[in-house]
Amino acid sequence: MRLSIFTLILTFFVISMASAQKDDKRKAATGTVAGSAEGVVYALPQTGIRVHVKATRERYVNGPFHMYAEKMLGIGNVPSTSSDRWNMDEMRIEAFSEPDPDQIHKAMGQAAKLVSLTESGILSGINVSVKAPESAIQTQSFLTKDLDQQVKFTDLSIWSFYSAADSTRSFKMVSKNMDQKAAEAAETIFNLRNSRFSLLTNADDEPLPDGKSFEVMTEELGKMEQNYLALFIGKSSKQTYEFSFDFIPGQKTVKGEVFFRFSEDRGVLPKSDLSGRPIVIELSKAENLASKQADMSSAENAIPAKNGLYYRMPGVAEIRIMDGSTQLAGARVPVAQFGTTAPIPEDLLEGSFRLEFFPTTGAIKSITNIEKQ
Repeated sequence: MRLSIFTLILTFFVISMASAQKDDKRKAATGTVAGSAEGVVYALPQTGIRVHVKATRERYVNGPFHMYAEKMLGIGNVPSTSSDRWNMDEMRIEAFSEPDPDQIHKAMGQAAKLVSLTESGILSGINVSVKAPESAIQTQSFLTKDLDQQVKFTDLSIWSFYSAADSTRSFKMVSKNMDQKAAEAAETIFNLRNSRFSLLTNADDEPLPDGKSFEVMTEELGKMEQNYLALFIGKSSKQTYEFSFDFIPGQKTVKGEVFFRFSEDRGVLPKSDLSGRPIVIELSKAENLASKQADMSSAENAIPAKNGLYYRMPGVAEIRIMDGSTQLAGARVPVAQFGTTAPIPEDLLEGSFRLEFFPTTGAIKSITNIEKQ
């Protein structure tokens, strides 16, 4: 008898455990646990400012005969050392979004089954399949190419390196010193100038070649002169680089925030490199708009969302990128965290409406009545 009672209790326990496991599997399959019962956690976006900078690096390499430029060619103030010079050519401002840690909410009940989220967990739509753009990683690279490899000088000597043959050897190598090489190069420059002048003025009073041949001849004479001249005045080479910087403002006006640094000698630098002068960002919040939004979301007007769903009414900011007292770029941009939040009405969540949101600001993009389509 005791064995039968024990067997009955054990059988009842096993059946209860199996029933509980089936119930848990059924709830998980229908989304009850993670969906309507527990709710869906989501974030509203905060707006970030991304500035793209295009800069040019010009590398100057002094010529091997720079010390003879004034003496032999009459060209003064020729640099005696190589150097870099950077210039910021273009600056472009754009906005991006990421989850706002101060705006994390949970959709409850029937509304939890309707939400669509981006890959970062930002609310992107309700009762609609919204294809959110794939996120792109912005790499801040400060690597620069070696322009020394692009600037080279070639020995342009046109006089013989060999002496005449004698009874003991067929030839003898002639070693020219720097003075001789510079004098030869200077003489060649003047000869090329005279040749081109004679060709252009037809000094020999002879029939000139046809138009295309004449153009090629004068062009080649000019290139030869420039190659020789570079031995005295040096050469330069340019390379363009692009940089991107991100900044996430808070909820208030921003003044004098160091964004990155810049040096004419070293170029675009991170803000931690104190060898460059600071380039700062300023965001002026549109206080009138923010005040009106705050009045609508005040305690007496605010209605908590029973469904847990909220959207953003973004504010507006005037952005300025400053180099000292000089403004480099500017724009007016909607900024999510400069505005306020509001609950989504329950009437829009019974399944008859589709809502889409702007991914950068969290504002409502469109409301569509499905039944009237």
